[in-house]
Amino acid sequence: MNAVDQPLTLTKAAKLHIKDSLRHSQHESAVGIRVGVRKAGCSGYEYVLEFAYPGSYSEMDLVFEEEGVKVVVDKETYLKFLKGGTVLDYVQEGLKEGFKFNNPNVANQCGCGESFTLK
Repeated sequence: MNAVDQPLTLTKAAKLHIKDSLRHSQHESAVGIRVGVRKAGCSGYEYVLEFAYPGSYSEMDLVFEEEGVKVVVDKETYLKFLKGGTVLDYVQEGLKEGFKFNNPNVANQCGCGESFTLK
């Protein structure tokens, strides 16, 4: 498998946080998370995360599943922004915590790390 064919993967910390969020959320029917990208921020794009529900995705979506954790991404977003081995992590750095994308397609990120540009 070459780098372009590598799927979106999750670190252990990301899987644990998603599972915990699903167990303790008011979104009882959620089965995972949906990852999207939108134009925003000082660098051009930012990631968008929301809960994914049964029946909320179609044949235009890709579903990546690891250890019972589902991540849904529409094919266009995946091919343009995430292909090639993007890894979704959950990090705690001092008082700041949250999801972090280790994306080989990113050329630059803004100073706060919230937005990015593509190579």
